[in-house]
Amino acid sequence: MILARLIPKHSKNYTNFNKDISVYAELIEKYNIINLFSVWIITVSGFSYMLGQIDRYSYWDWSQYSDGIIRLILSTILFYLCSKNKILKISNNRLIYSDLIINIVIYSIFFLIGAINISMIEINILGFLPYACAIIGGIVIYEFKISYDKENDDWIIDGWDNKVNYLALSFILMIISAVFGYKLDDPIISTVSMVSLFFPAVALIWPNHVRHIKRLQFYPLFVLAMFTCVRSPWFLIILGIHFFIMRSVNYLKYGITYPSFGVAQEETLADV
Repeated sequence: MILARLIPKHSKNYTNFNKDISVYAELIEKYNIINLFSVWIITVSGFSYMLGQIDRYSYWDWSQYSDGIIRLILSTILFYLCSKNKILKISNNRLIYSDLIINIVIYSIFFLIGAINISMIEINILGFLPYACAIIGGIVIYEFKISYDKENDDWIIDGWDNKVNYLALSFILMIISAVFGYKLDDPIISTVSMVSLFFPAVALIWPNHVRHIKRLQFYPLFVLAMFTCVRSPWFLIILGIHFFIMRSVNYLKYGITYPSFGVAQEETLADV
């Protein structure tokens, strides 16, 4: 990371920044800005899907940025309304199945906000299927809760309960998404799912290790974000700003340079 080179971890400047960064980290956590990023990515993936329905060969078109940003604002408002009223379940603990289903429905609505063609009030429901599978396959992998042990400079996972159920479900859904995406001639979701399915497969087959889950919770979302930017390149700017802020806060507070879309949750052995 560039910031790690400019401000080495044990330098005087790093110490000064470290004293002040907690205020920003607390604001980010208080207002759930971490979770907003997944909301935005899902919304823009729906928007890119809509553009593909209008024109199969729509790529690198900047002209739709205002429409896309309006949809992001709508999704953001819905996110905060659902969070404030405890409809969307955000927790550092694992959710019960009913709460998971509610979250899946709400995240599907975020996709629909991006996907519905307002001028025609229509959407290809069948084309939504591979995206629905990918969304569900992505949501379940975040049931593995990872925290950072600052005392030992290490990552901790809450446990491996239901490992086979979660990872096998994610893997199967990614396969379904890739197959239906290919059959429906959607190059975005078919490619994203094909690349992403290897991550739950590795975590399922190889011995239990937190690094597999860290990769699983980062790279599929990153791949989806990058491919949606093919049709919505303006989102790269928002993506880059958010990514830089999150990683900067992680580094300046914890000294973490590992790729992350969120701010690490600090945890010591006494909390485990």
